[in-house]
Amino acid sequence: MKFYAPQSATTVGPYSHCVQCGDTYYLCGQVPFHPVSGEVVGDNIEAQAKQTLANLKEELDAAGLAVSDIAKTTVFLKNMSDFDGFNKVYAAFMGNHRPARVCVGVSEIAHGCLLEMDAVCWKKG
Repeated sequence: MKFYAPQSATTVGPYSHCVQCGDTYYLCGQVPFHPVSGEVVGDNIEAQAKQTLANLKEELDAAGLAVSDIAKTTVFLKNMSDFDGFNKVYAAFMGNHRPARVCVGVSEIAHGCLLEMDAVCWKKG
């Protein structure tokens, strides 16, 4: 089953925003696109992280999921020196929830973004 958040930016490739396989949900990589204009929001890691996580929340909501259903995230940072700034925004978003996470530095992210993040969720049906 596929889910699409009504406020999501249009996908820029042949993929789904979220795909459910049994009790597991795979959310596509989120970047800091404004949901209406499709433009990159912010020019620093904190602003881009907030928008990326807001986009992730829209996808969670569309699939009937909560932040507490996130089992694992993968974070791609264009510059690992942004780790602390990203981590502060991420921690505030997650609250007391602590999913497993991978965070890697990469040389380039589409559209000049500073980060991209996906998530795997689990929710008993």
